Amino acid sequence: MFYGATDALLDAEMAAAAYVRAITADAGVNLLVCYGFLQAIYIQQDAVRTLSRAVGLDWHPGMDVRLKEIRDTRNRLTGHPARAGEKEPQPRPSSAIIAYHDITQSAFRGHVYYEDGSDDVIVDVNTIFRDNEERLALQLEAVEQAMDNEEARFRREQSTRPFSTVFEKPFNYLMQRLQCDLGDDARVPQAEAHAKMIREEMQTLQEDLRSRGFEWPAISYHMGLIFTGLDMLEKLLRKTPPRPNDQNEFDLVYDGLEKNVDRVRGFVKQIDEKLRTAVC
Repeated sequence: MFYGATDALLDAEMAAAAYVRAITADAGVNLLVCYGFLQAIYIQQDAVRTLSRAVGLDWHPGMDVRLKEIRDTRNRLTGHPARAGEKEPQPRPSSAIIAYHDITQSAFRGHVYYEDGSDDVIVDVNTIFRDNEERLALQLEAVEQAMDNEEARFRREQSTRPFSTVFEKPFNYLMQRLQCDLGDDARVPQAEAHAKMIREEMQTLQEDLRSRGFEWPAISYHMGLIFTGLDMLEKLLRKTPPRPNDQNEFDLVYDGLEKNVDRVRGFVKQIDEKLRTAVC
């Protein structure tokens, strides 16, 4: 809902701004441009309404006098001219035409007919374009404030459970004790136990990141390398007796494991620091 509305807002702004360049010597094309301009303005209003809904704000363009006036102009001239006005507190249905001989690069004129008379409506393109965007910008500031408030609340809640605690003293000890001499019969079982505990800690961290919406692709990649490295180390630890080259392979894999643990450590530290930072 949010991203669809931002796309619509940007596209409609670009379309409305092209009015001047789109006017030609062809009356039919110019009518299409007039219809398109008013519809683009209307789309902008609806997009801001959708953005408001996306962040929990109850707002409608009709709540602003000038936006309502612009909206009514669109409805009566190009939106639903045969039914425009029938839902007003005092219904006043109308019909309308755009005088295609009065279309210029800066304005066009519409005739709105009621049961009891008619009105000439001058659509000054630059004025309506500016007024529409200025009034909508005020509501977008409210949308931005609502987003900031939600982000601040989210950061306060999440910062009470920092991810980096998994890498505190017990974990560092486990990593240090994981590296061992494969020929030391007393140390190898300890290293196996430490590998298992490191795996459990990393699995817990991964699930915590996933459940709280922080499982970045880069984190997942390095987590995968960590688990692969642990698989390889555990396989080497179970070999009895170790082959002559196994120690070199063990040390090499351990170095890679340590580097990937440091990468994940850096990522979660970055997340924790962001969560402690105030929303600007």
